[in-house]
Amino acid sequence: MNRAARKQPSKRDLIVEEAARLFYERGTSLGVDVLVDEIGVAKMTLYKHFPNKADLITACLRYVGQRYQERLEAGVAAGENAGERVLGIFDSLREWFGTPSFRGCAFVNATIELADPDHPAHEAVVEHKLHTREWVAELLTEHGVDDPEFVARQIVQLMEGAITNALVENDPSAADVARATAAQVLDRASKP
Repeated sequence: MNRAARKQPSKRDLIVEEAARLFYERGTSLGVDVLVDEIGVAKMTLYKHFPNKADLITACLRYVGQRYQERLEAGVAAGENAGERVLGIFDSLREWFGTPSFRGCAFVNATIELADPDHPAHEAVVEHKLHTREWVAELLTEHGVDDPEFVARQIVQLMEGAITNALVENDPSAADVARATAAQVLDRASKP
């Protein structure tokens, strides 16, 4: 496919991608003037696509959620069986934890920074967390566990704990500890 035939990202997509990176690196309190300057767009262009900052934050969280899901799916795809697919989640997390840009969970960070549970971006946070749990439950159903919804809650809590520990302790091996614990959970959940 030649370059002309490839679809170029829209201005809106470019704004979301760059704003998501900036919010993740520096927090959602980053001012619009700083965003406009660093993204390299006119303020009018930003407001054309996002009438207010809450809309931009929400779009950024949804974008980050898609990238996060893609990262997890890459780890899951490497598994040779259903159990290894579930544990592959933690392999993806370990890889992410070792990147220089790792700053913890963007959704937890946003929840803390925004504080107000009525902030419009809060809905994107809840959607992401529920979607992750439902996706893990689907993987667990393939694995044949008796109560995939409950075990999904356990696995997701291990994921969340690993993300927090990796950030606080600056230690990617938090994913290894969570993976080993998840293997024990799967083993118990799979026994008749």
